[in-house]
Amino acid sequence: MSAGLNVDIHNTSASADTDVSSVLAQPLATSAGAARSEAMSLLQVEKQLDADIARHMDVLIGNGVDMHTALIDAQGFPLANKDLMAIRSAKQRINVLRNDRKAVRERISKLLELAINGDAVEQTSARSKAEAGKSEERKAFAKVNSVAESSPAQTAGLIEGDQIIRFGSVTAATSNALAALAAPGAVVDGTSVEIQVTRNGEAVDLTLTPRAGWGGRGLLGCHLLPLYTLPTRR
Repeated sequence: MSAGLNVDIHNTSASADTDVSSVLAQPLATSAGAARSEAMSLLQVEKQLDADIARHMDVLIGNGVDMHTALIDAQGFPLANKDLMAIRSAKQRINVLRNDRKAVRERISKLLELAINGDAVEQTSARSKAEAGKSEERKAFAKVNSVAESSPAQTAGLIEGDQIIRFGSVTAATSNALAALAAPGAVVDGTSVEIQVTRNGEAVDLTLTPRAGWGGRGLLGCHLLPLYTLPTRR
């Protein structure tokens, strides 16, 4: 044994090695999060395999040989003063462990690819949903069918044919949008509300101040037709 090495040159037991057979037999994770978690766990397994390989390499070093050393001399006799059984066992275990490590590394690479691609897919899906939500909010949900003379709606600048994109916080994404406008407290006398309409293909921003006593029915003085449901009059 080389000086300074504290190595058991007979320690070639396979039972002490990391067993990866059950890990490699499992199907790959299907979600980005699970793939990332398994990859991190396998990185630790990879370190354990490296430690196992190093332990068996110490057996070879302790016997003064390496993986390529012939175990017979020039005359064809077994090398003297060598634990040939331990050396052969160590070489065999090193080859097995190196193959296991290669398989684990390949699995880690696949898992990381799944994690990265999965993140990209999830981000794309999230962006698509966000864009869909924005698109829904930009969609008109009602049409101005008529505007009464001297009404708050006329004062605000609403005209017949305008299509309502946003009325305060109500948009096409709001469930039962026109019903939401008709709900108690949705329109308050004297409280201005920002609205956006499309007119001749362009967005127009207006400020409408509901007002009682303007000389007509309701607080707005306009008739709205829903684009997708039954008409509602305010």
